[in-house]
Amino acid sequence: MVSPDRQAAAQAGRQARFNTRLQWFGDQVARGIRMTVRQRLTVAAQMLRDKVVINISNPVTKTRGGRGGGGRSTKTRVEPASRSRSGDFPKADTTRLMKDIFYEVNEDGLEAIVGTTLDYGLILETRMGRSFLVRTLNELGPQIARIITGGGA
Repeated sequence: MVSPDRQAAAQAGRQARFNTRLQWFGDQVARGIRMTVRQRLTVAAQMLRDKVVINISNPVTKTRGGRGGGGRSTKTRVEPASRSRSGDFPKADTTRLMKDIFYEVNEDGLEAIVGTTLDYGLILETRMGRSFLVRTLNELGPQIARIITGGGA
């Protein structure tokens, strides 16, 4: 036979288990996850942007023309053989395209854009066979995937 004190203590223990309080932290966890994903996506987009700039930073070869009349030098000209060919990264004639490469992460942190606002950047990428954005993304794909999934750089 169980003593009345022991029986009362067991009953009080059962009641205590059923009187537990449930606290939901789902919204805070979701915010933390979104912030972490946004940070990882920002790092990946910045890395892609920087690598694109490096890939298109090789300059064309320029030569200065001879002396014109009156001792003035003529215009600088680009050696045709130094221009990029189809399948190559575009070579830099000016630094305008390199300076225009940007990245942007949207408000919710679930999408990043790396690109250029220059029309000739689009033409180089899509029509002239000198892809620099997609080609660099393909090169860095495994590293970007590791960053976004939390596997490190």
